[in-house]
Amino acid sequence: MKTGLATLTALTLALAATGCTDDATSDTTTIDGETGDGDGDGDGDGDGDGDGDGDGDGDGDGDAECPTPLPDEPFLDLRFWNPNLELVPGGAHQFTIYEAVSLQELDTCSVYTVDPVDAGATIDPDTGLFTLANDVPDGALFNVSADIQDGLATVNGTVLAYLPELHPLKGDWTEVARIPCGGGPEFVPSDPIGELVFTAGGEARVTWEPFEVYVDYWATYAHDLDTSALSLTPTGGNYLPDDVQGEGSFSFEGEQLVLHDIWLGSSQAPVEPTACGHRFE
Repeated sequence: MKTGLATLTALTLALAATGCTDDATSDTTTIDGETGDGDGDGDGDGDGDGDGDGDGDGDGDGDAECPTPLPDEPFLDLRFWNPNLELVPGGAHQFTIYEAVSLQELDTCSVYTVDPVDAGATIDPDTGLFTLANDVPDGALFNVSADIQDGLATVNGTVLAYLPELHPLKGDWTEVARIPCGGGPEFVPSDPIGELVFTAGGEARVTWEPFEVYVDYWATYAHDLDTSALSLTPTGGNYLPDDVQGEGSFSFEGEQLVLHDIWLGSSQAPVEPTACGHRFE
């Protein structure tokens, strides 16, 4: 009897151990016929929001909410820094967006595009990094757009490709001397032009006392590389002198730009008489 009882007891213990092992090694559970993911919402995606798309925002579209939404302001003036960019072939530029009133740079959820496509310019749709190919011709113009938060706002800009050797005047210049009419030595003016800007796109800006974005007047210009002829025509401004003489020539002396027989106009508080040329650096 002891032998039979011992055998029955051993068999019972073995069966019990076998049953516990089967339950413990099961790595999935079923709730209402669905395999569980461990997040407790019953949708099987593991994000805990119950919509089954896996993004965690509960809307079922699979797209996460923008982590950096636009400020809750009724009127936002959104722009690119350098919206009218000029870039040499082979160059690159990181487009960023800012609010024009507060001058605050914004980290937006944007999709960037460039037009035309397949013309030598590319832009990263997520970061806004713009790149020009080495063989893009001088004068090629590209339009850049940023679609912010799926159409909530749009920012536009342009990129002009230029070859520096074809646009030697391009740059920001400061007047250091004037050339008097009728001969005589150059002199340092009491009211120098603080900023003369030439762009590769044929525009010029003149400002005696630069402050932030203020400009006295703007103009168009054309130059001839063979003859060094220069023609500057004012088109408007905040202060436009009535004595501008824009027909003459240009030359370079080292790092300095010299305008001959050209008078960019009298300042609002002139001291010296009208001159017949300017020297910039």
